[in-house]
Amino acid sequence: MSRFYLNGFASDTGRVRRVSLPGESEHVLSTGDAAVIKDFYTITLPDGTQSDVFEKVFGEIEGPASEALRKLLSGTWPITGDHRVALATWIALQHLRAEDVRASQGSMNAQFIRLIVGTAGKEALRELIEGAESRDIPDAELDHEWEDITKPGGPDLVPDVKQHIGILMDLLPRMAAYLHDCHWTVFRFNRRSIVTSDHPVNLVPGDDHPEWSGVGIATAELFLIPLSRRAALTIQPHDRFPSLPPGLEKVPDFQHDGTTQVADSINQETVLGARKYVHHHPEDSPLGRLHLPDPDRSIEPSMSDASDLIREKGLFSDMTDEQREAWGRMSPASGERRGVSIKDLPWPIPGRRQVDKM
Repeated sequence: MSRFYLNGFASDTGRVRRVSLPGESEHVLSTGDAAVIKDFYTITLPDGTQSDVFEKVFGEIEGPASEALRKLLSGTWPITGDHRVALATWIALQHLRAEDVRASQGSMNAQFIRLIVGTAGKEALRELIEGAESRDIPDAELDHEWEDITKPGGPDLVPDVKQHIGILMDLLPRMAAYLHDCHWTVFRFNRRSIVTSDHPVNLVPGDDHPEWSGVGIATAELFLIPLSRRAALTIQPHDRFPSLPPGLEKVPDFQHDGTTQVADSINQETVLGARKYVHHHPEDSPLGRLHLPDPDRSIEPSMSDASDLIREKGLFSDMTDEQREAWGRMSPASGERRGVSIKDLPWPIPGRRQVDKM
């Protein structure tokens, strides 16, 4: 999280109150300490050295965004031109760099591995391991590996920093452009206090969004971003509005005086979007009327439960080789290509946490 951003929720001495979910402990600390997640974007180079080059890249986004936020908080509205570009880019970065995005990607990887192994069957797993390790694997060890890989959620994987950065760098310009072209509304508060969290960009679903489905960039009804102790921003895609009057191509940006009800609604969404921590001004007490969730709860995108496809004998045990081959192929418009099978799975599984041998 950016230090310049946290300063908007801090005292004159640069300190904020951090509340640990679900509200059982809290303490006051500097914005510098609150903003740091040590080595979160440190990567290992081919020569084995550590590099924080991406933190420096992200830092270059913060300078223009800090200036844009300063102008907005000082009363400038609407935010246009380079300032709007800078703020949209920074907001996109705050969402994409969050721990939730990395955890979500790891969860999808693990569930994909579970599906590949579970549909192939235990004997196919035996062949994979024995071929990679050039040894016979005892039944007890095979059972142990099978149970770990095919358990609900799949194997435990170490967060992949490089994969996260790759996704971030790919999506950042597109998400920034998407937000830039949306409708923006700023709420300003004279007395009511706004809070923020360790995941300050909240994707809010619409009333008709299925409860079982995760909320993504393209499906969010709006994006909610606390900006300071006294301001918050909502960003809403234009296609979420009803039909516009003739001659009006898009809804202009709005500015509103915030009410107690709006402040409570914004704060509740912010708290529900937090992963571990909520931050607010040390002299404020804005959490009394809010529900504080448990930390590190499962808030990753939902995926269909594949348990019915997980079989020790394999999903395709009754098929001929020709039928398996046909099932494993996909035929996109660009031409036919072979699907992924357990034979394509590297062993040991990259990034898998150490599993005790039986």
